[in-house]
Amino acid sequence: MNDTLGATELYHRWCAGDESAATPLFELFAQRLAALADKQLSARLARRVEGEDIVQSVFRTFFRRSARGEFQIQRSAELWQLLVKITLAKVRSQARRHTSGKRDVGAEVNVGDENWLLAAVANEPGPEEAAVLVEQIEAILEGLPAGYGEILTLRLEGHARSEIADRLGISRMTVHRALKLMQQRLDRILQELA
Repeated sequence: MNDTLGATELYHRWCAGDESAATPLFELFAQRLAALADKQLSARLARRVEGEDIVQSVFRTFFRRSARGEFQIQRSAELWQLLVKITLAKVRSQARRHTSGKRDVGAEVNVGDENWLLAAVANEPGPEEAAVLVEQIEAILEGLPAGYGEILTLRLEGHARSEIADRLGISRMTVHRALKLMQQRLDRILQELA
């Protein structure tokens, strides 16, 4: 990493109490760290956690510990290495969290997935198929808050979970939980049809 990017200067400004350095410092590294985190997540774990979520946690830790003077960074390469190290530790922590006890991602049974609905919507259905799809969507949404319908609509339109959260002004975890609940309902419907 080249110091002409100003990473070291931004870091030192942050450590000196300049909070305005936080945003450009985050923007300088966040995208690459999210891509790194995404590559490290297993497919099952990626259904629960996104690289962007991990990067948020990385920077919370980094900024908190930097403000306490725990790091001595002189070059951009050192800063990058530290952020990578924190990112990998956060990925491992999430993996441990989601493979223990009742949270064990490995214990999930995947009868179907939300991509089935995306594929069904992508194809031009005939009248009978359209009616069945509408019935299934209505069954999935029955008794749920109206906001779940919006989440499902946006997901079916191909929006990423993070986009849905930003667009609706809710957390990514709320989107994740809503989609997971709807997925479970879909799985039950599919099991009953089998």
